[in-house]
Amino acid sequence: MGETAFALTYGSEAIAPDEMNLPSLRVQAYHPERNHKKLLEQLDMVESRRDAAMERIMQEKAKVAASYNKRLKLRPLEEGDMVLKRNFQKKDEHGKLAATWEGRFLIREKTGPNTFCLATMEGTPVSKTWNGMHLRKYYIDAV
Repeated sequence: MGETAFALTYGSEAIAPDEMNLPSLRVQAYHPERNHKKLLEQLDMVESRRDAAMERIMQEKAKVAASYNKRLKLRPLEEGDMVLKRNFQKKDEHGKLAATWEGRFLIREKTGPNTFCLATMEGTPVSKTWNGMHLRKYYIDAV
């Protein structure tokens, strides 16, 4: 963020107790009247420092999201399409040679850009919402 949590909360930097006993320039140049005046000036600037820190956080989150989204593949699925869903319990039932994809399902509803509600071929709704990453379009051979 570029700022310490103490500085964002109180508007000034903290001095460690050990630093008070050492003859440093920071301790030797201390004047209570000037310090109080500077603290009041910095107190007015605290909100702008917090806003700047929040802006840096938002920029960093945007960079992370852009990095993730450039590898994301959206599936061109629509309501009414037939799909297969990923079988997550395959190793429990039949070991490593079990089918990776299961069933034929209909997309009942598109709830987000890449999330779908499914139904069985008979029309019974599937209990949870599925991400398009775990669905594969089912094609019928016209032979």
